[in-house]
Amino acid sequence: MRIVELSTFHETCGIATYTEALVDALAKEGADVDVLAPALRPGVEPRGEQPQRLWSLDHAKAREALATFREVRRRDGDVVHAQVNLGLFSPRFLALLGASCRAAGVPLFATLHGRGGGSLGRRLALWRTHLALVPAELIVHNAEHAAELARGRVHVVPHGLRPALPRDMRDARRALGLNPDRPVIASIGFLHPDKGIEPVLRALGELARSGRFDGSYTVVGGAFPASESRAYIERLRDVAREVGLEERLRMSGQFLPDAQVELELAAADFIVLNYATGNSQGTSGAARTALASGQPVAVSTAAIFDDVRDAVHTLRGRLSEELEKLLSDEHFTRAIAERGARYVRDHGWARVAEQHYELFERALRRSRSR
Repeated sequence: MRIVELSTFHETCGIATYTEALVDALAKEGADVDVLAPALRPGVEPRGEQPQRLWSLDHAKAREALATFREVRRRDGDVVHAQVNLGLFSPRFLALLGASCRAAGVPLFATLHGRGGGSLGRRLALWRTHLALVPAELIVHNAEHAAELARGRVHVVPHGLRPALPRDMRDARRALGLNPDRPVIASIGFLHPDKGIEPVLRALGELARSGRFDGSYTVVGGAFPASESRAYIERLRDVAREVGLEERLRMSGQFLPDAQVELELAAADFIVLNYATGNSQGTSGAARTALASGQPVAVSTAAIFDDVRDAVHTLRGRLSEELEKLLSDEHFTRAIAERGARYVRDHGWARVAEQHYELFERALRRSRSR
């Protein structure tokens, strides 16, 4: 089976990272996978070998959709699989792609990475996207998202995890030039005010002033190519100075290579994801990366984490008190890590790729029997 993935790829983008892992896993299932991608957004860094880039994101015109479908046919694609989020495709592009696939008998699948909600403009754009995807079978990451769509041909396939190789915490700290005897707390994800990093900084500052925290805080995540994200980095540096953690905040603001991310997370006592909302996302890739590290993970009550609740600790009390308990109660954090390890075993990329392959294979058989 030859699968053509339409997605961001080999660039600083969460969906690109997701697609890269899925492509690798599908290849191990025996599929031939080609990737076609949109033009790079201004300020986004390419990474590794680049795919053919054929359309202009949310402003893609009909001719770009036709050119993309011609390339699918040139590559003998049996199935087309689009990774869909607002801004990656125009509704016009998706509608014409869907019509072309249907006319040619090529099954079209779309994984939806965004859920409903937000401003009126966002909800309207999402409605137009869903309307354009009527010819497609949809894939979402959890049952709540599937129920929200209220239509047929929706399949639930969880977000996959690729566990990091086990690494001793103290060795990881030495490799990073950190004191192996002092605690490290980490956060991961693109830097944006919604990620709740400032409250963590203030809570750690409170603990440090009272002598209950003498370690460092590592923020693993790059800035979006937008002024708001870059301004947020400067805001966080200002807050670190204000609360006395200027020398203990480790934050490059860069999108780090996977090996470096794994090293940074391996050095942490625990990982905290204190998101404020995140409700418009289908699920959290950052949470999966955190869980795959093997370290205990603590998350906010934001709905984006609902599908990993059993694998993490949910921060429900006063943040400084929650962080202090995580820092001081080894039995508590060990139990959280054990729950996370079970989740990782059950949600590896191999199983996720197998589920995708089965869906694609069934659709292909139906198409060929008509």
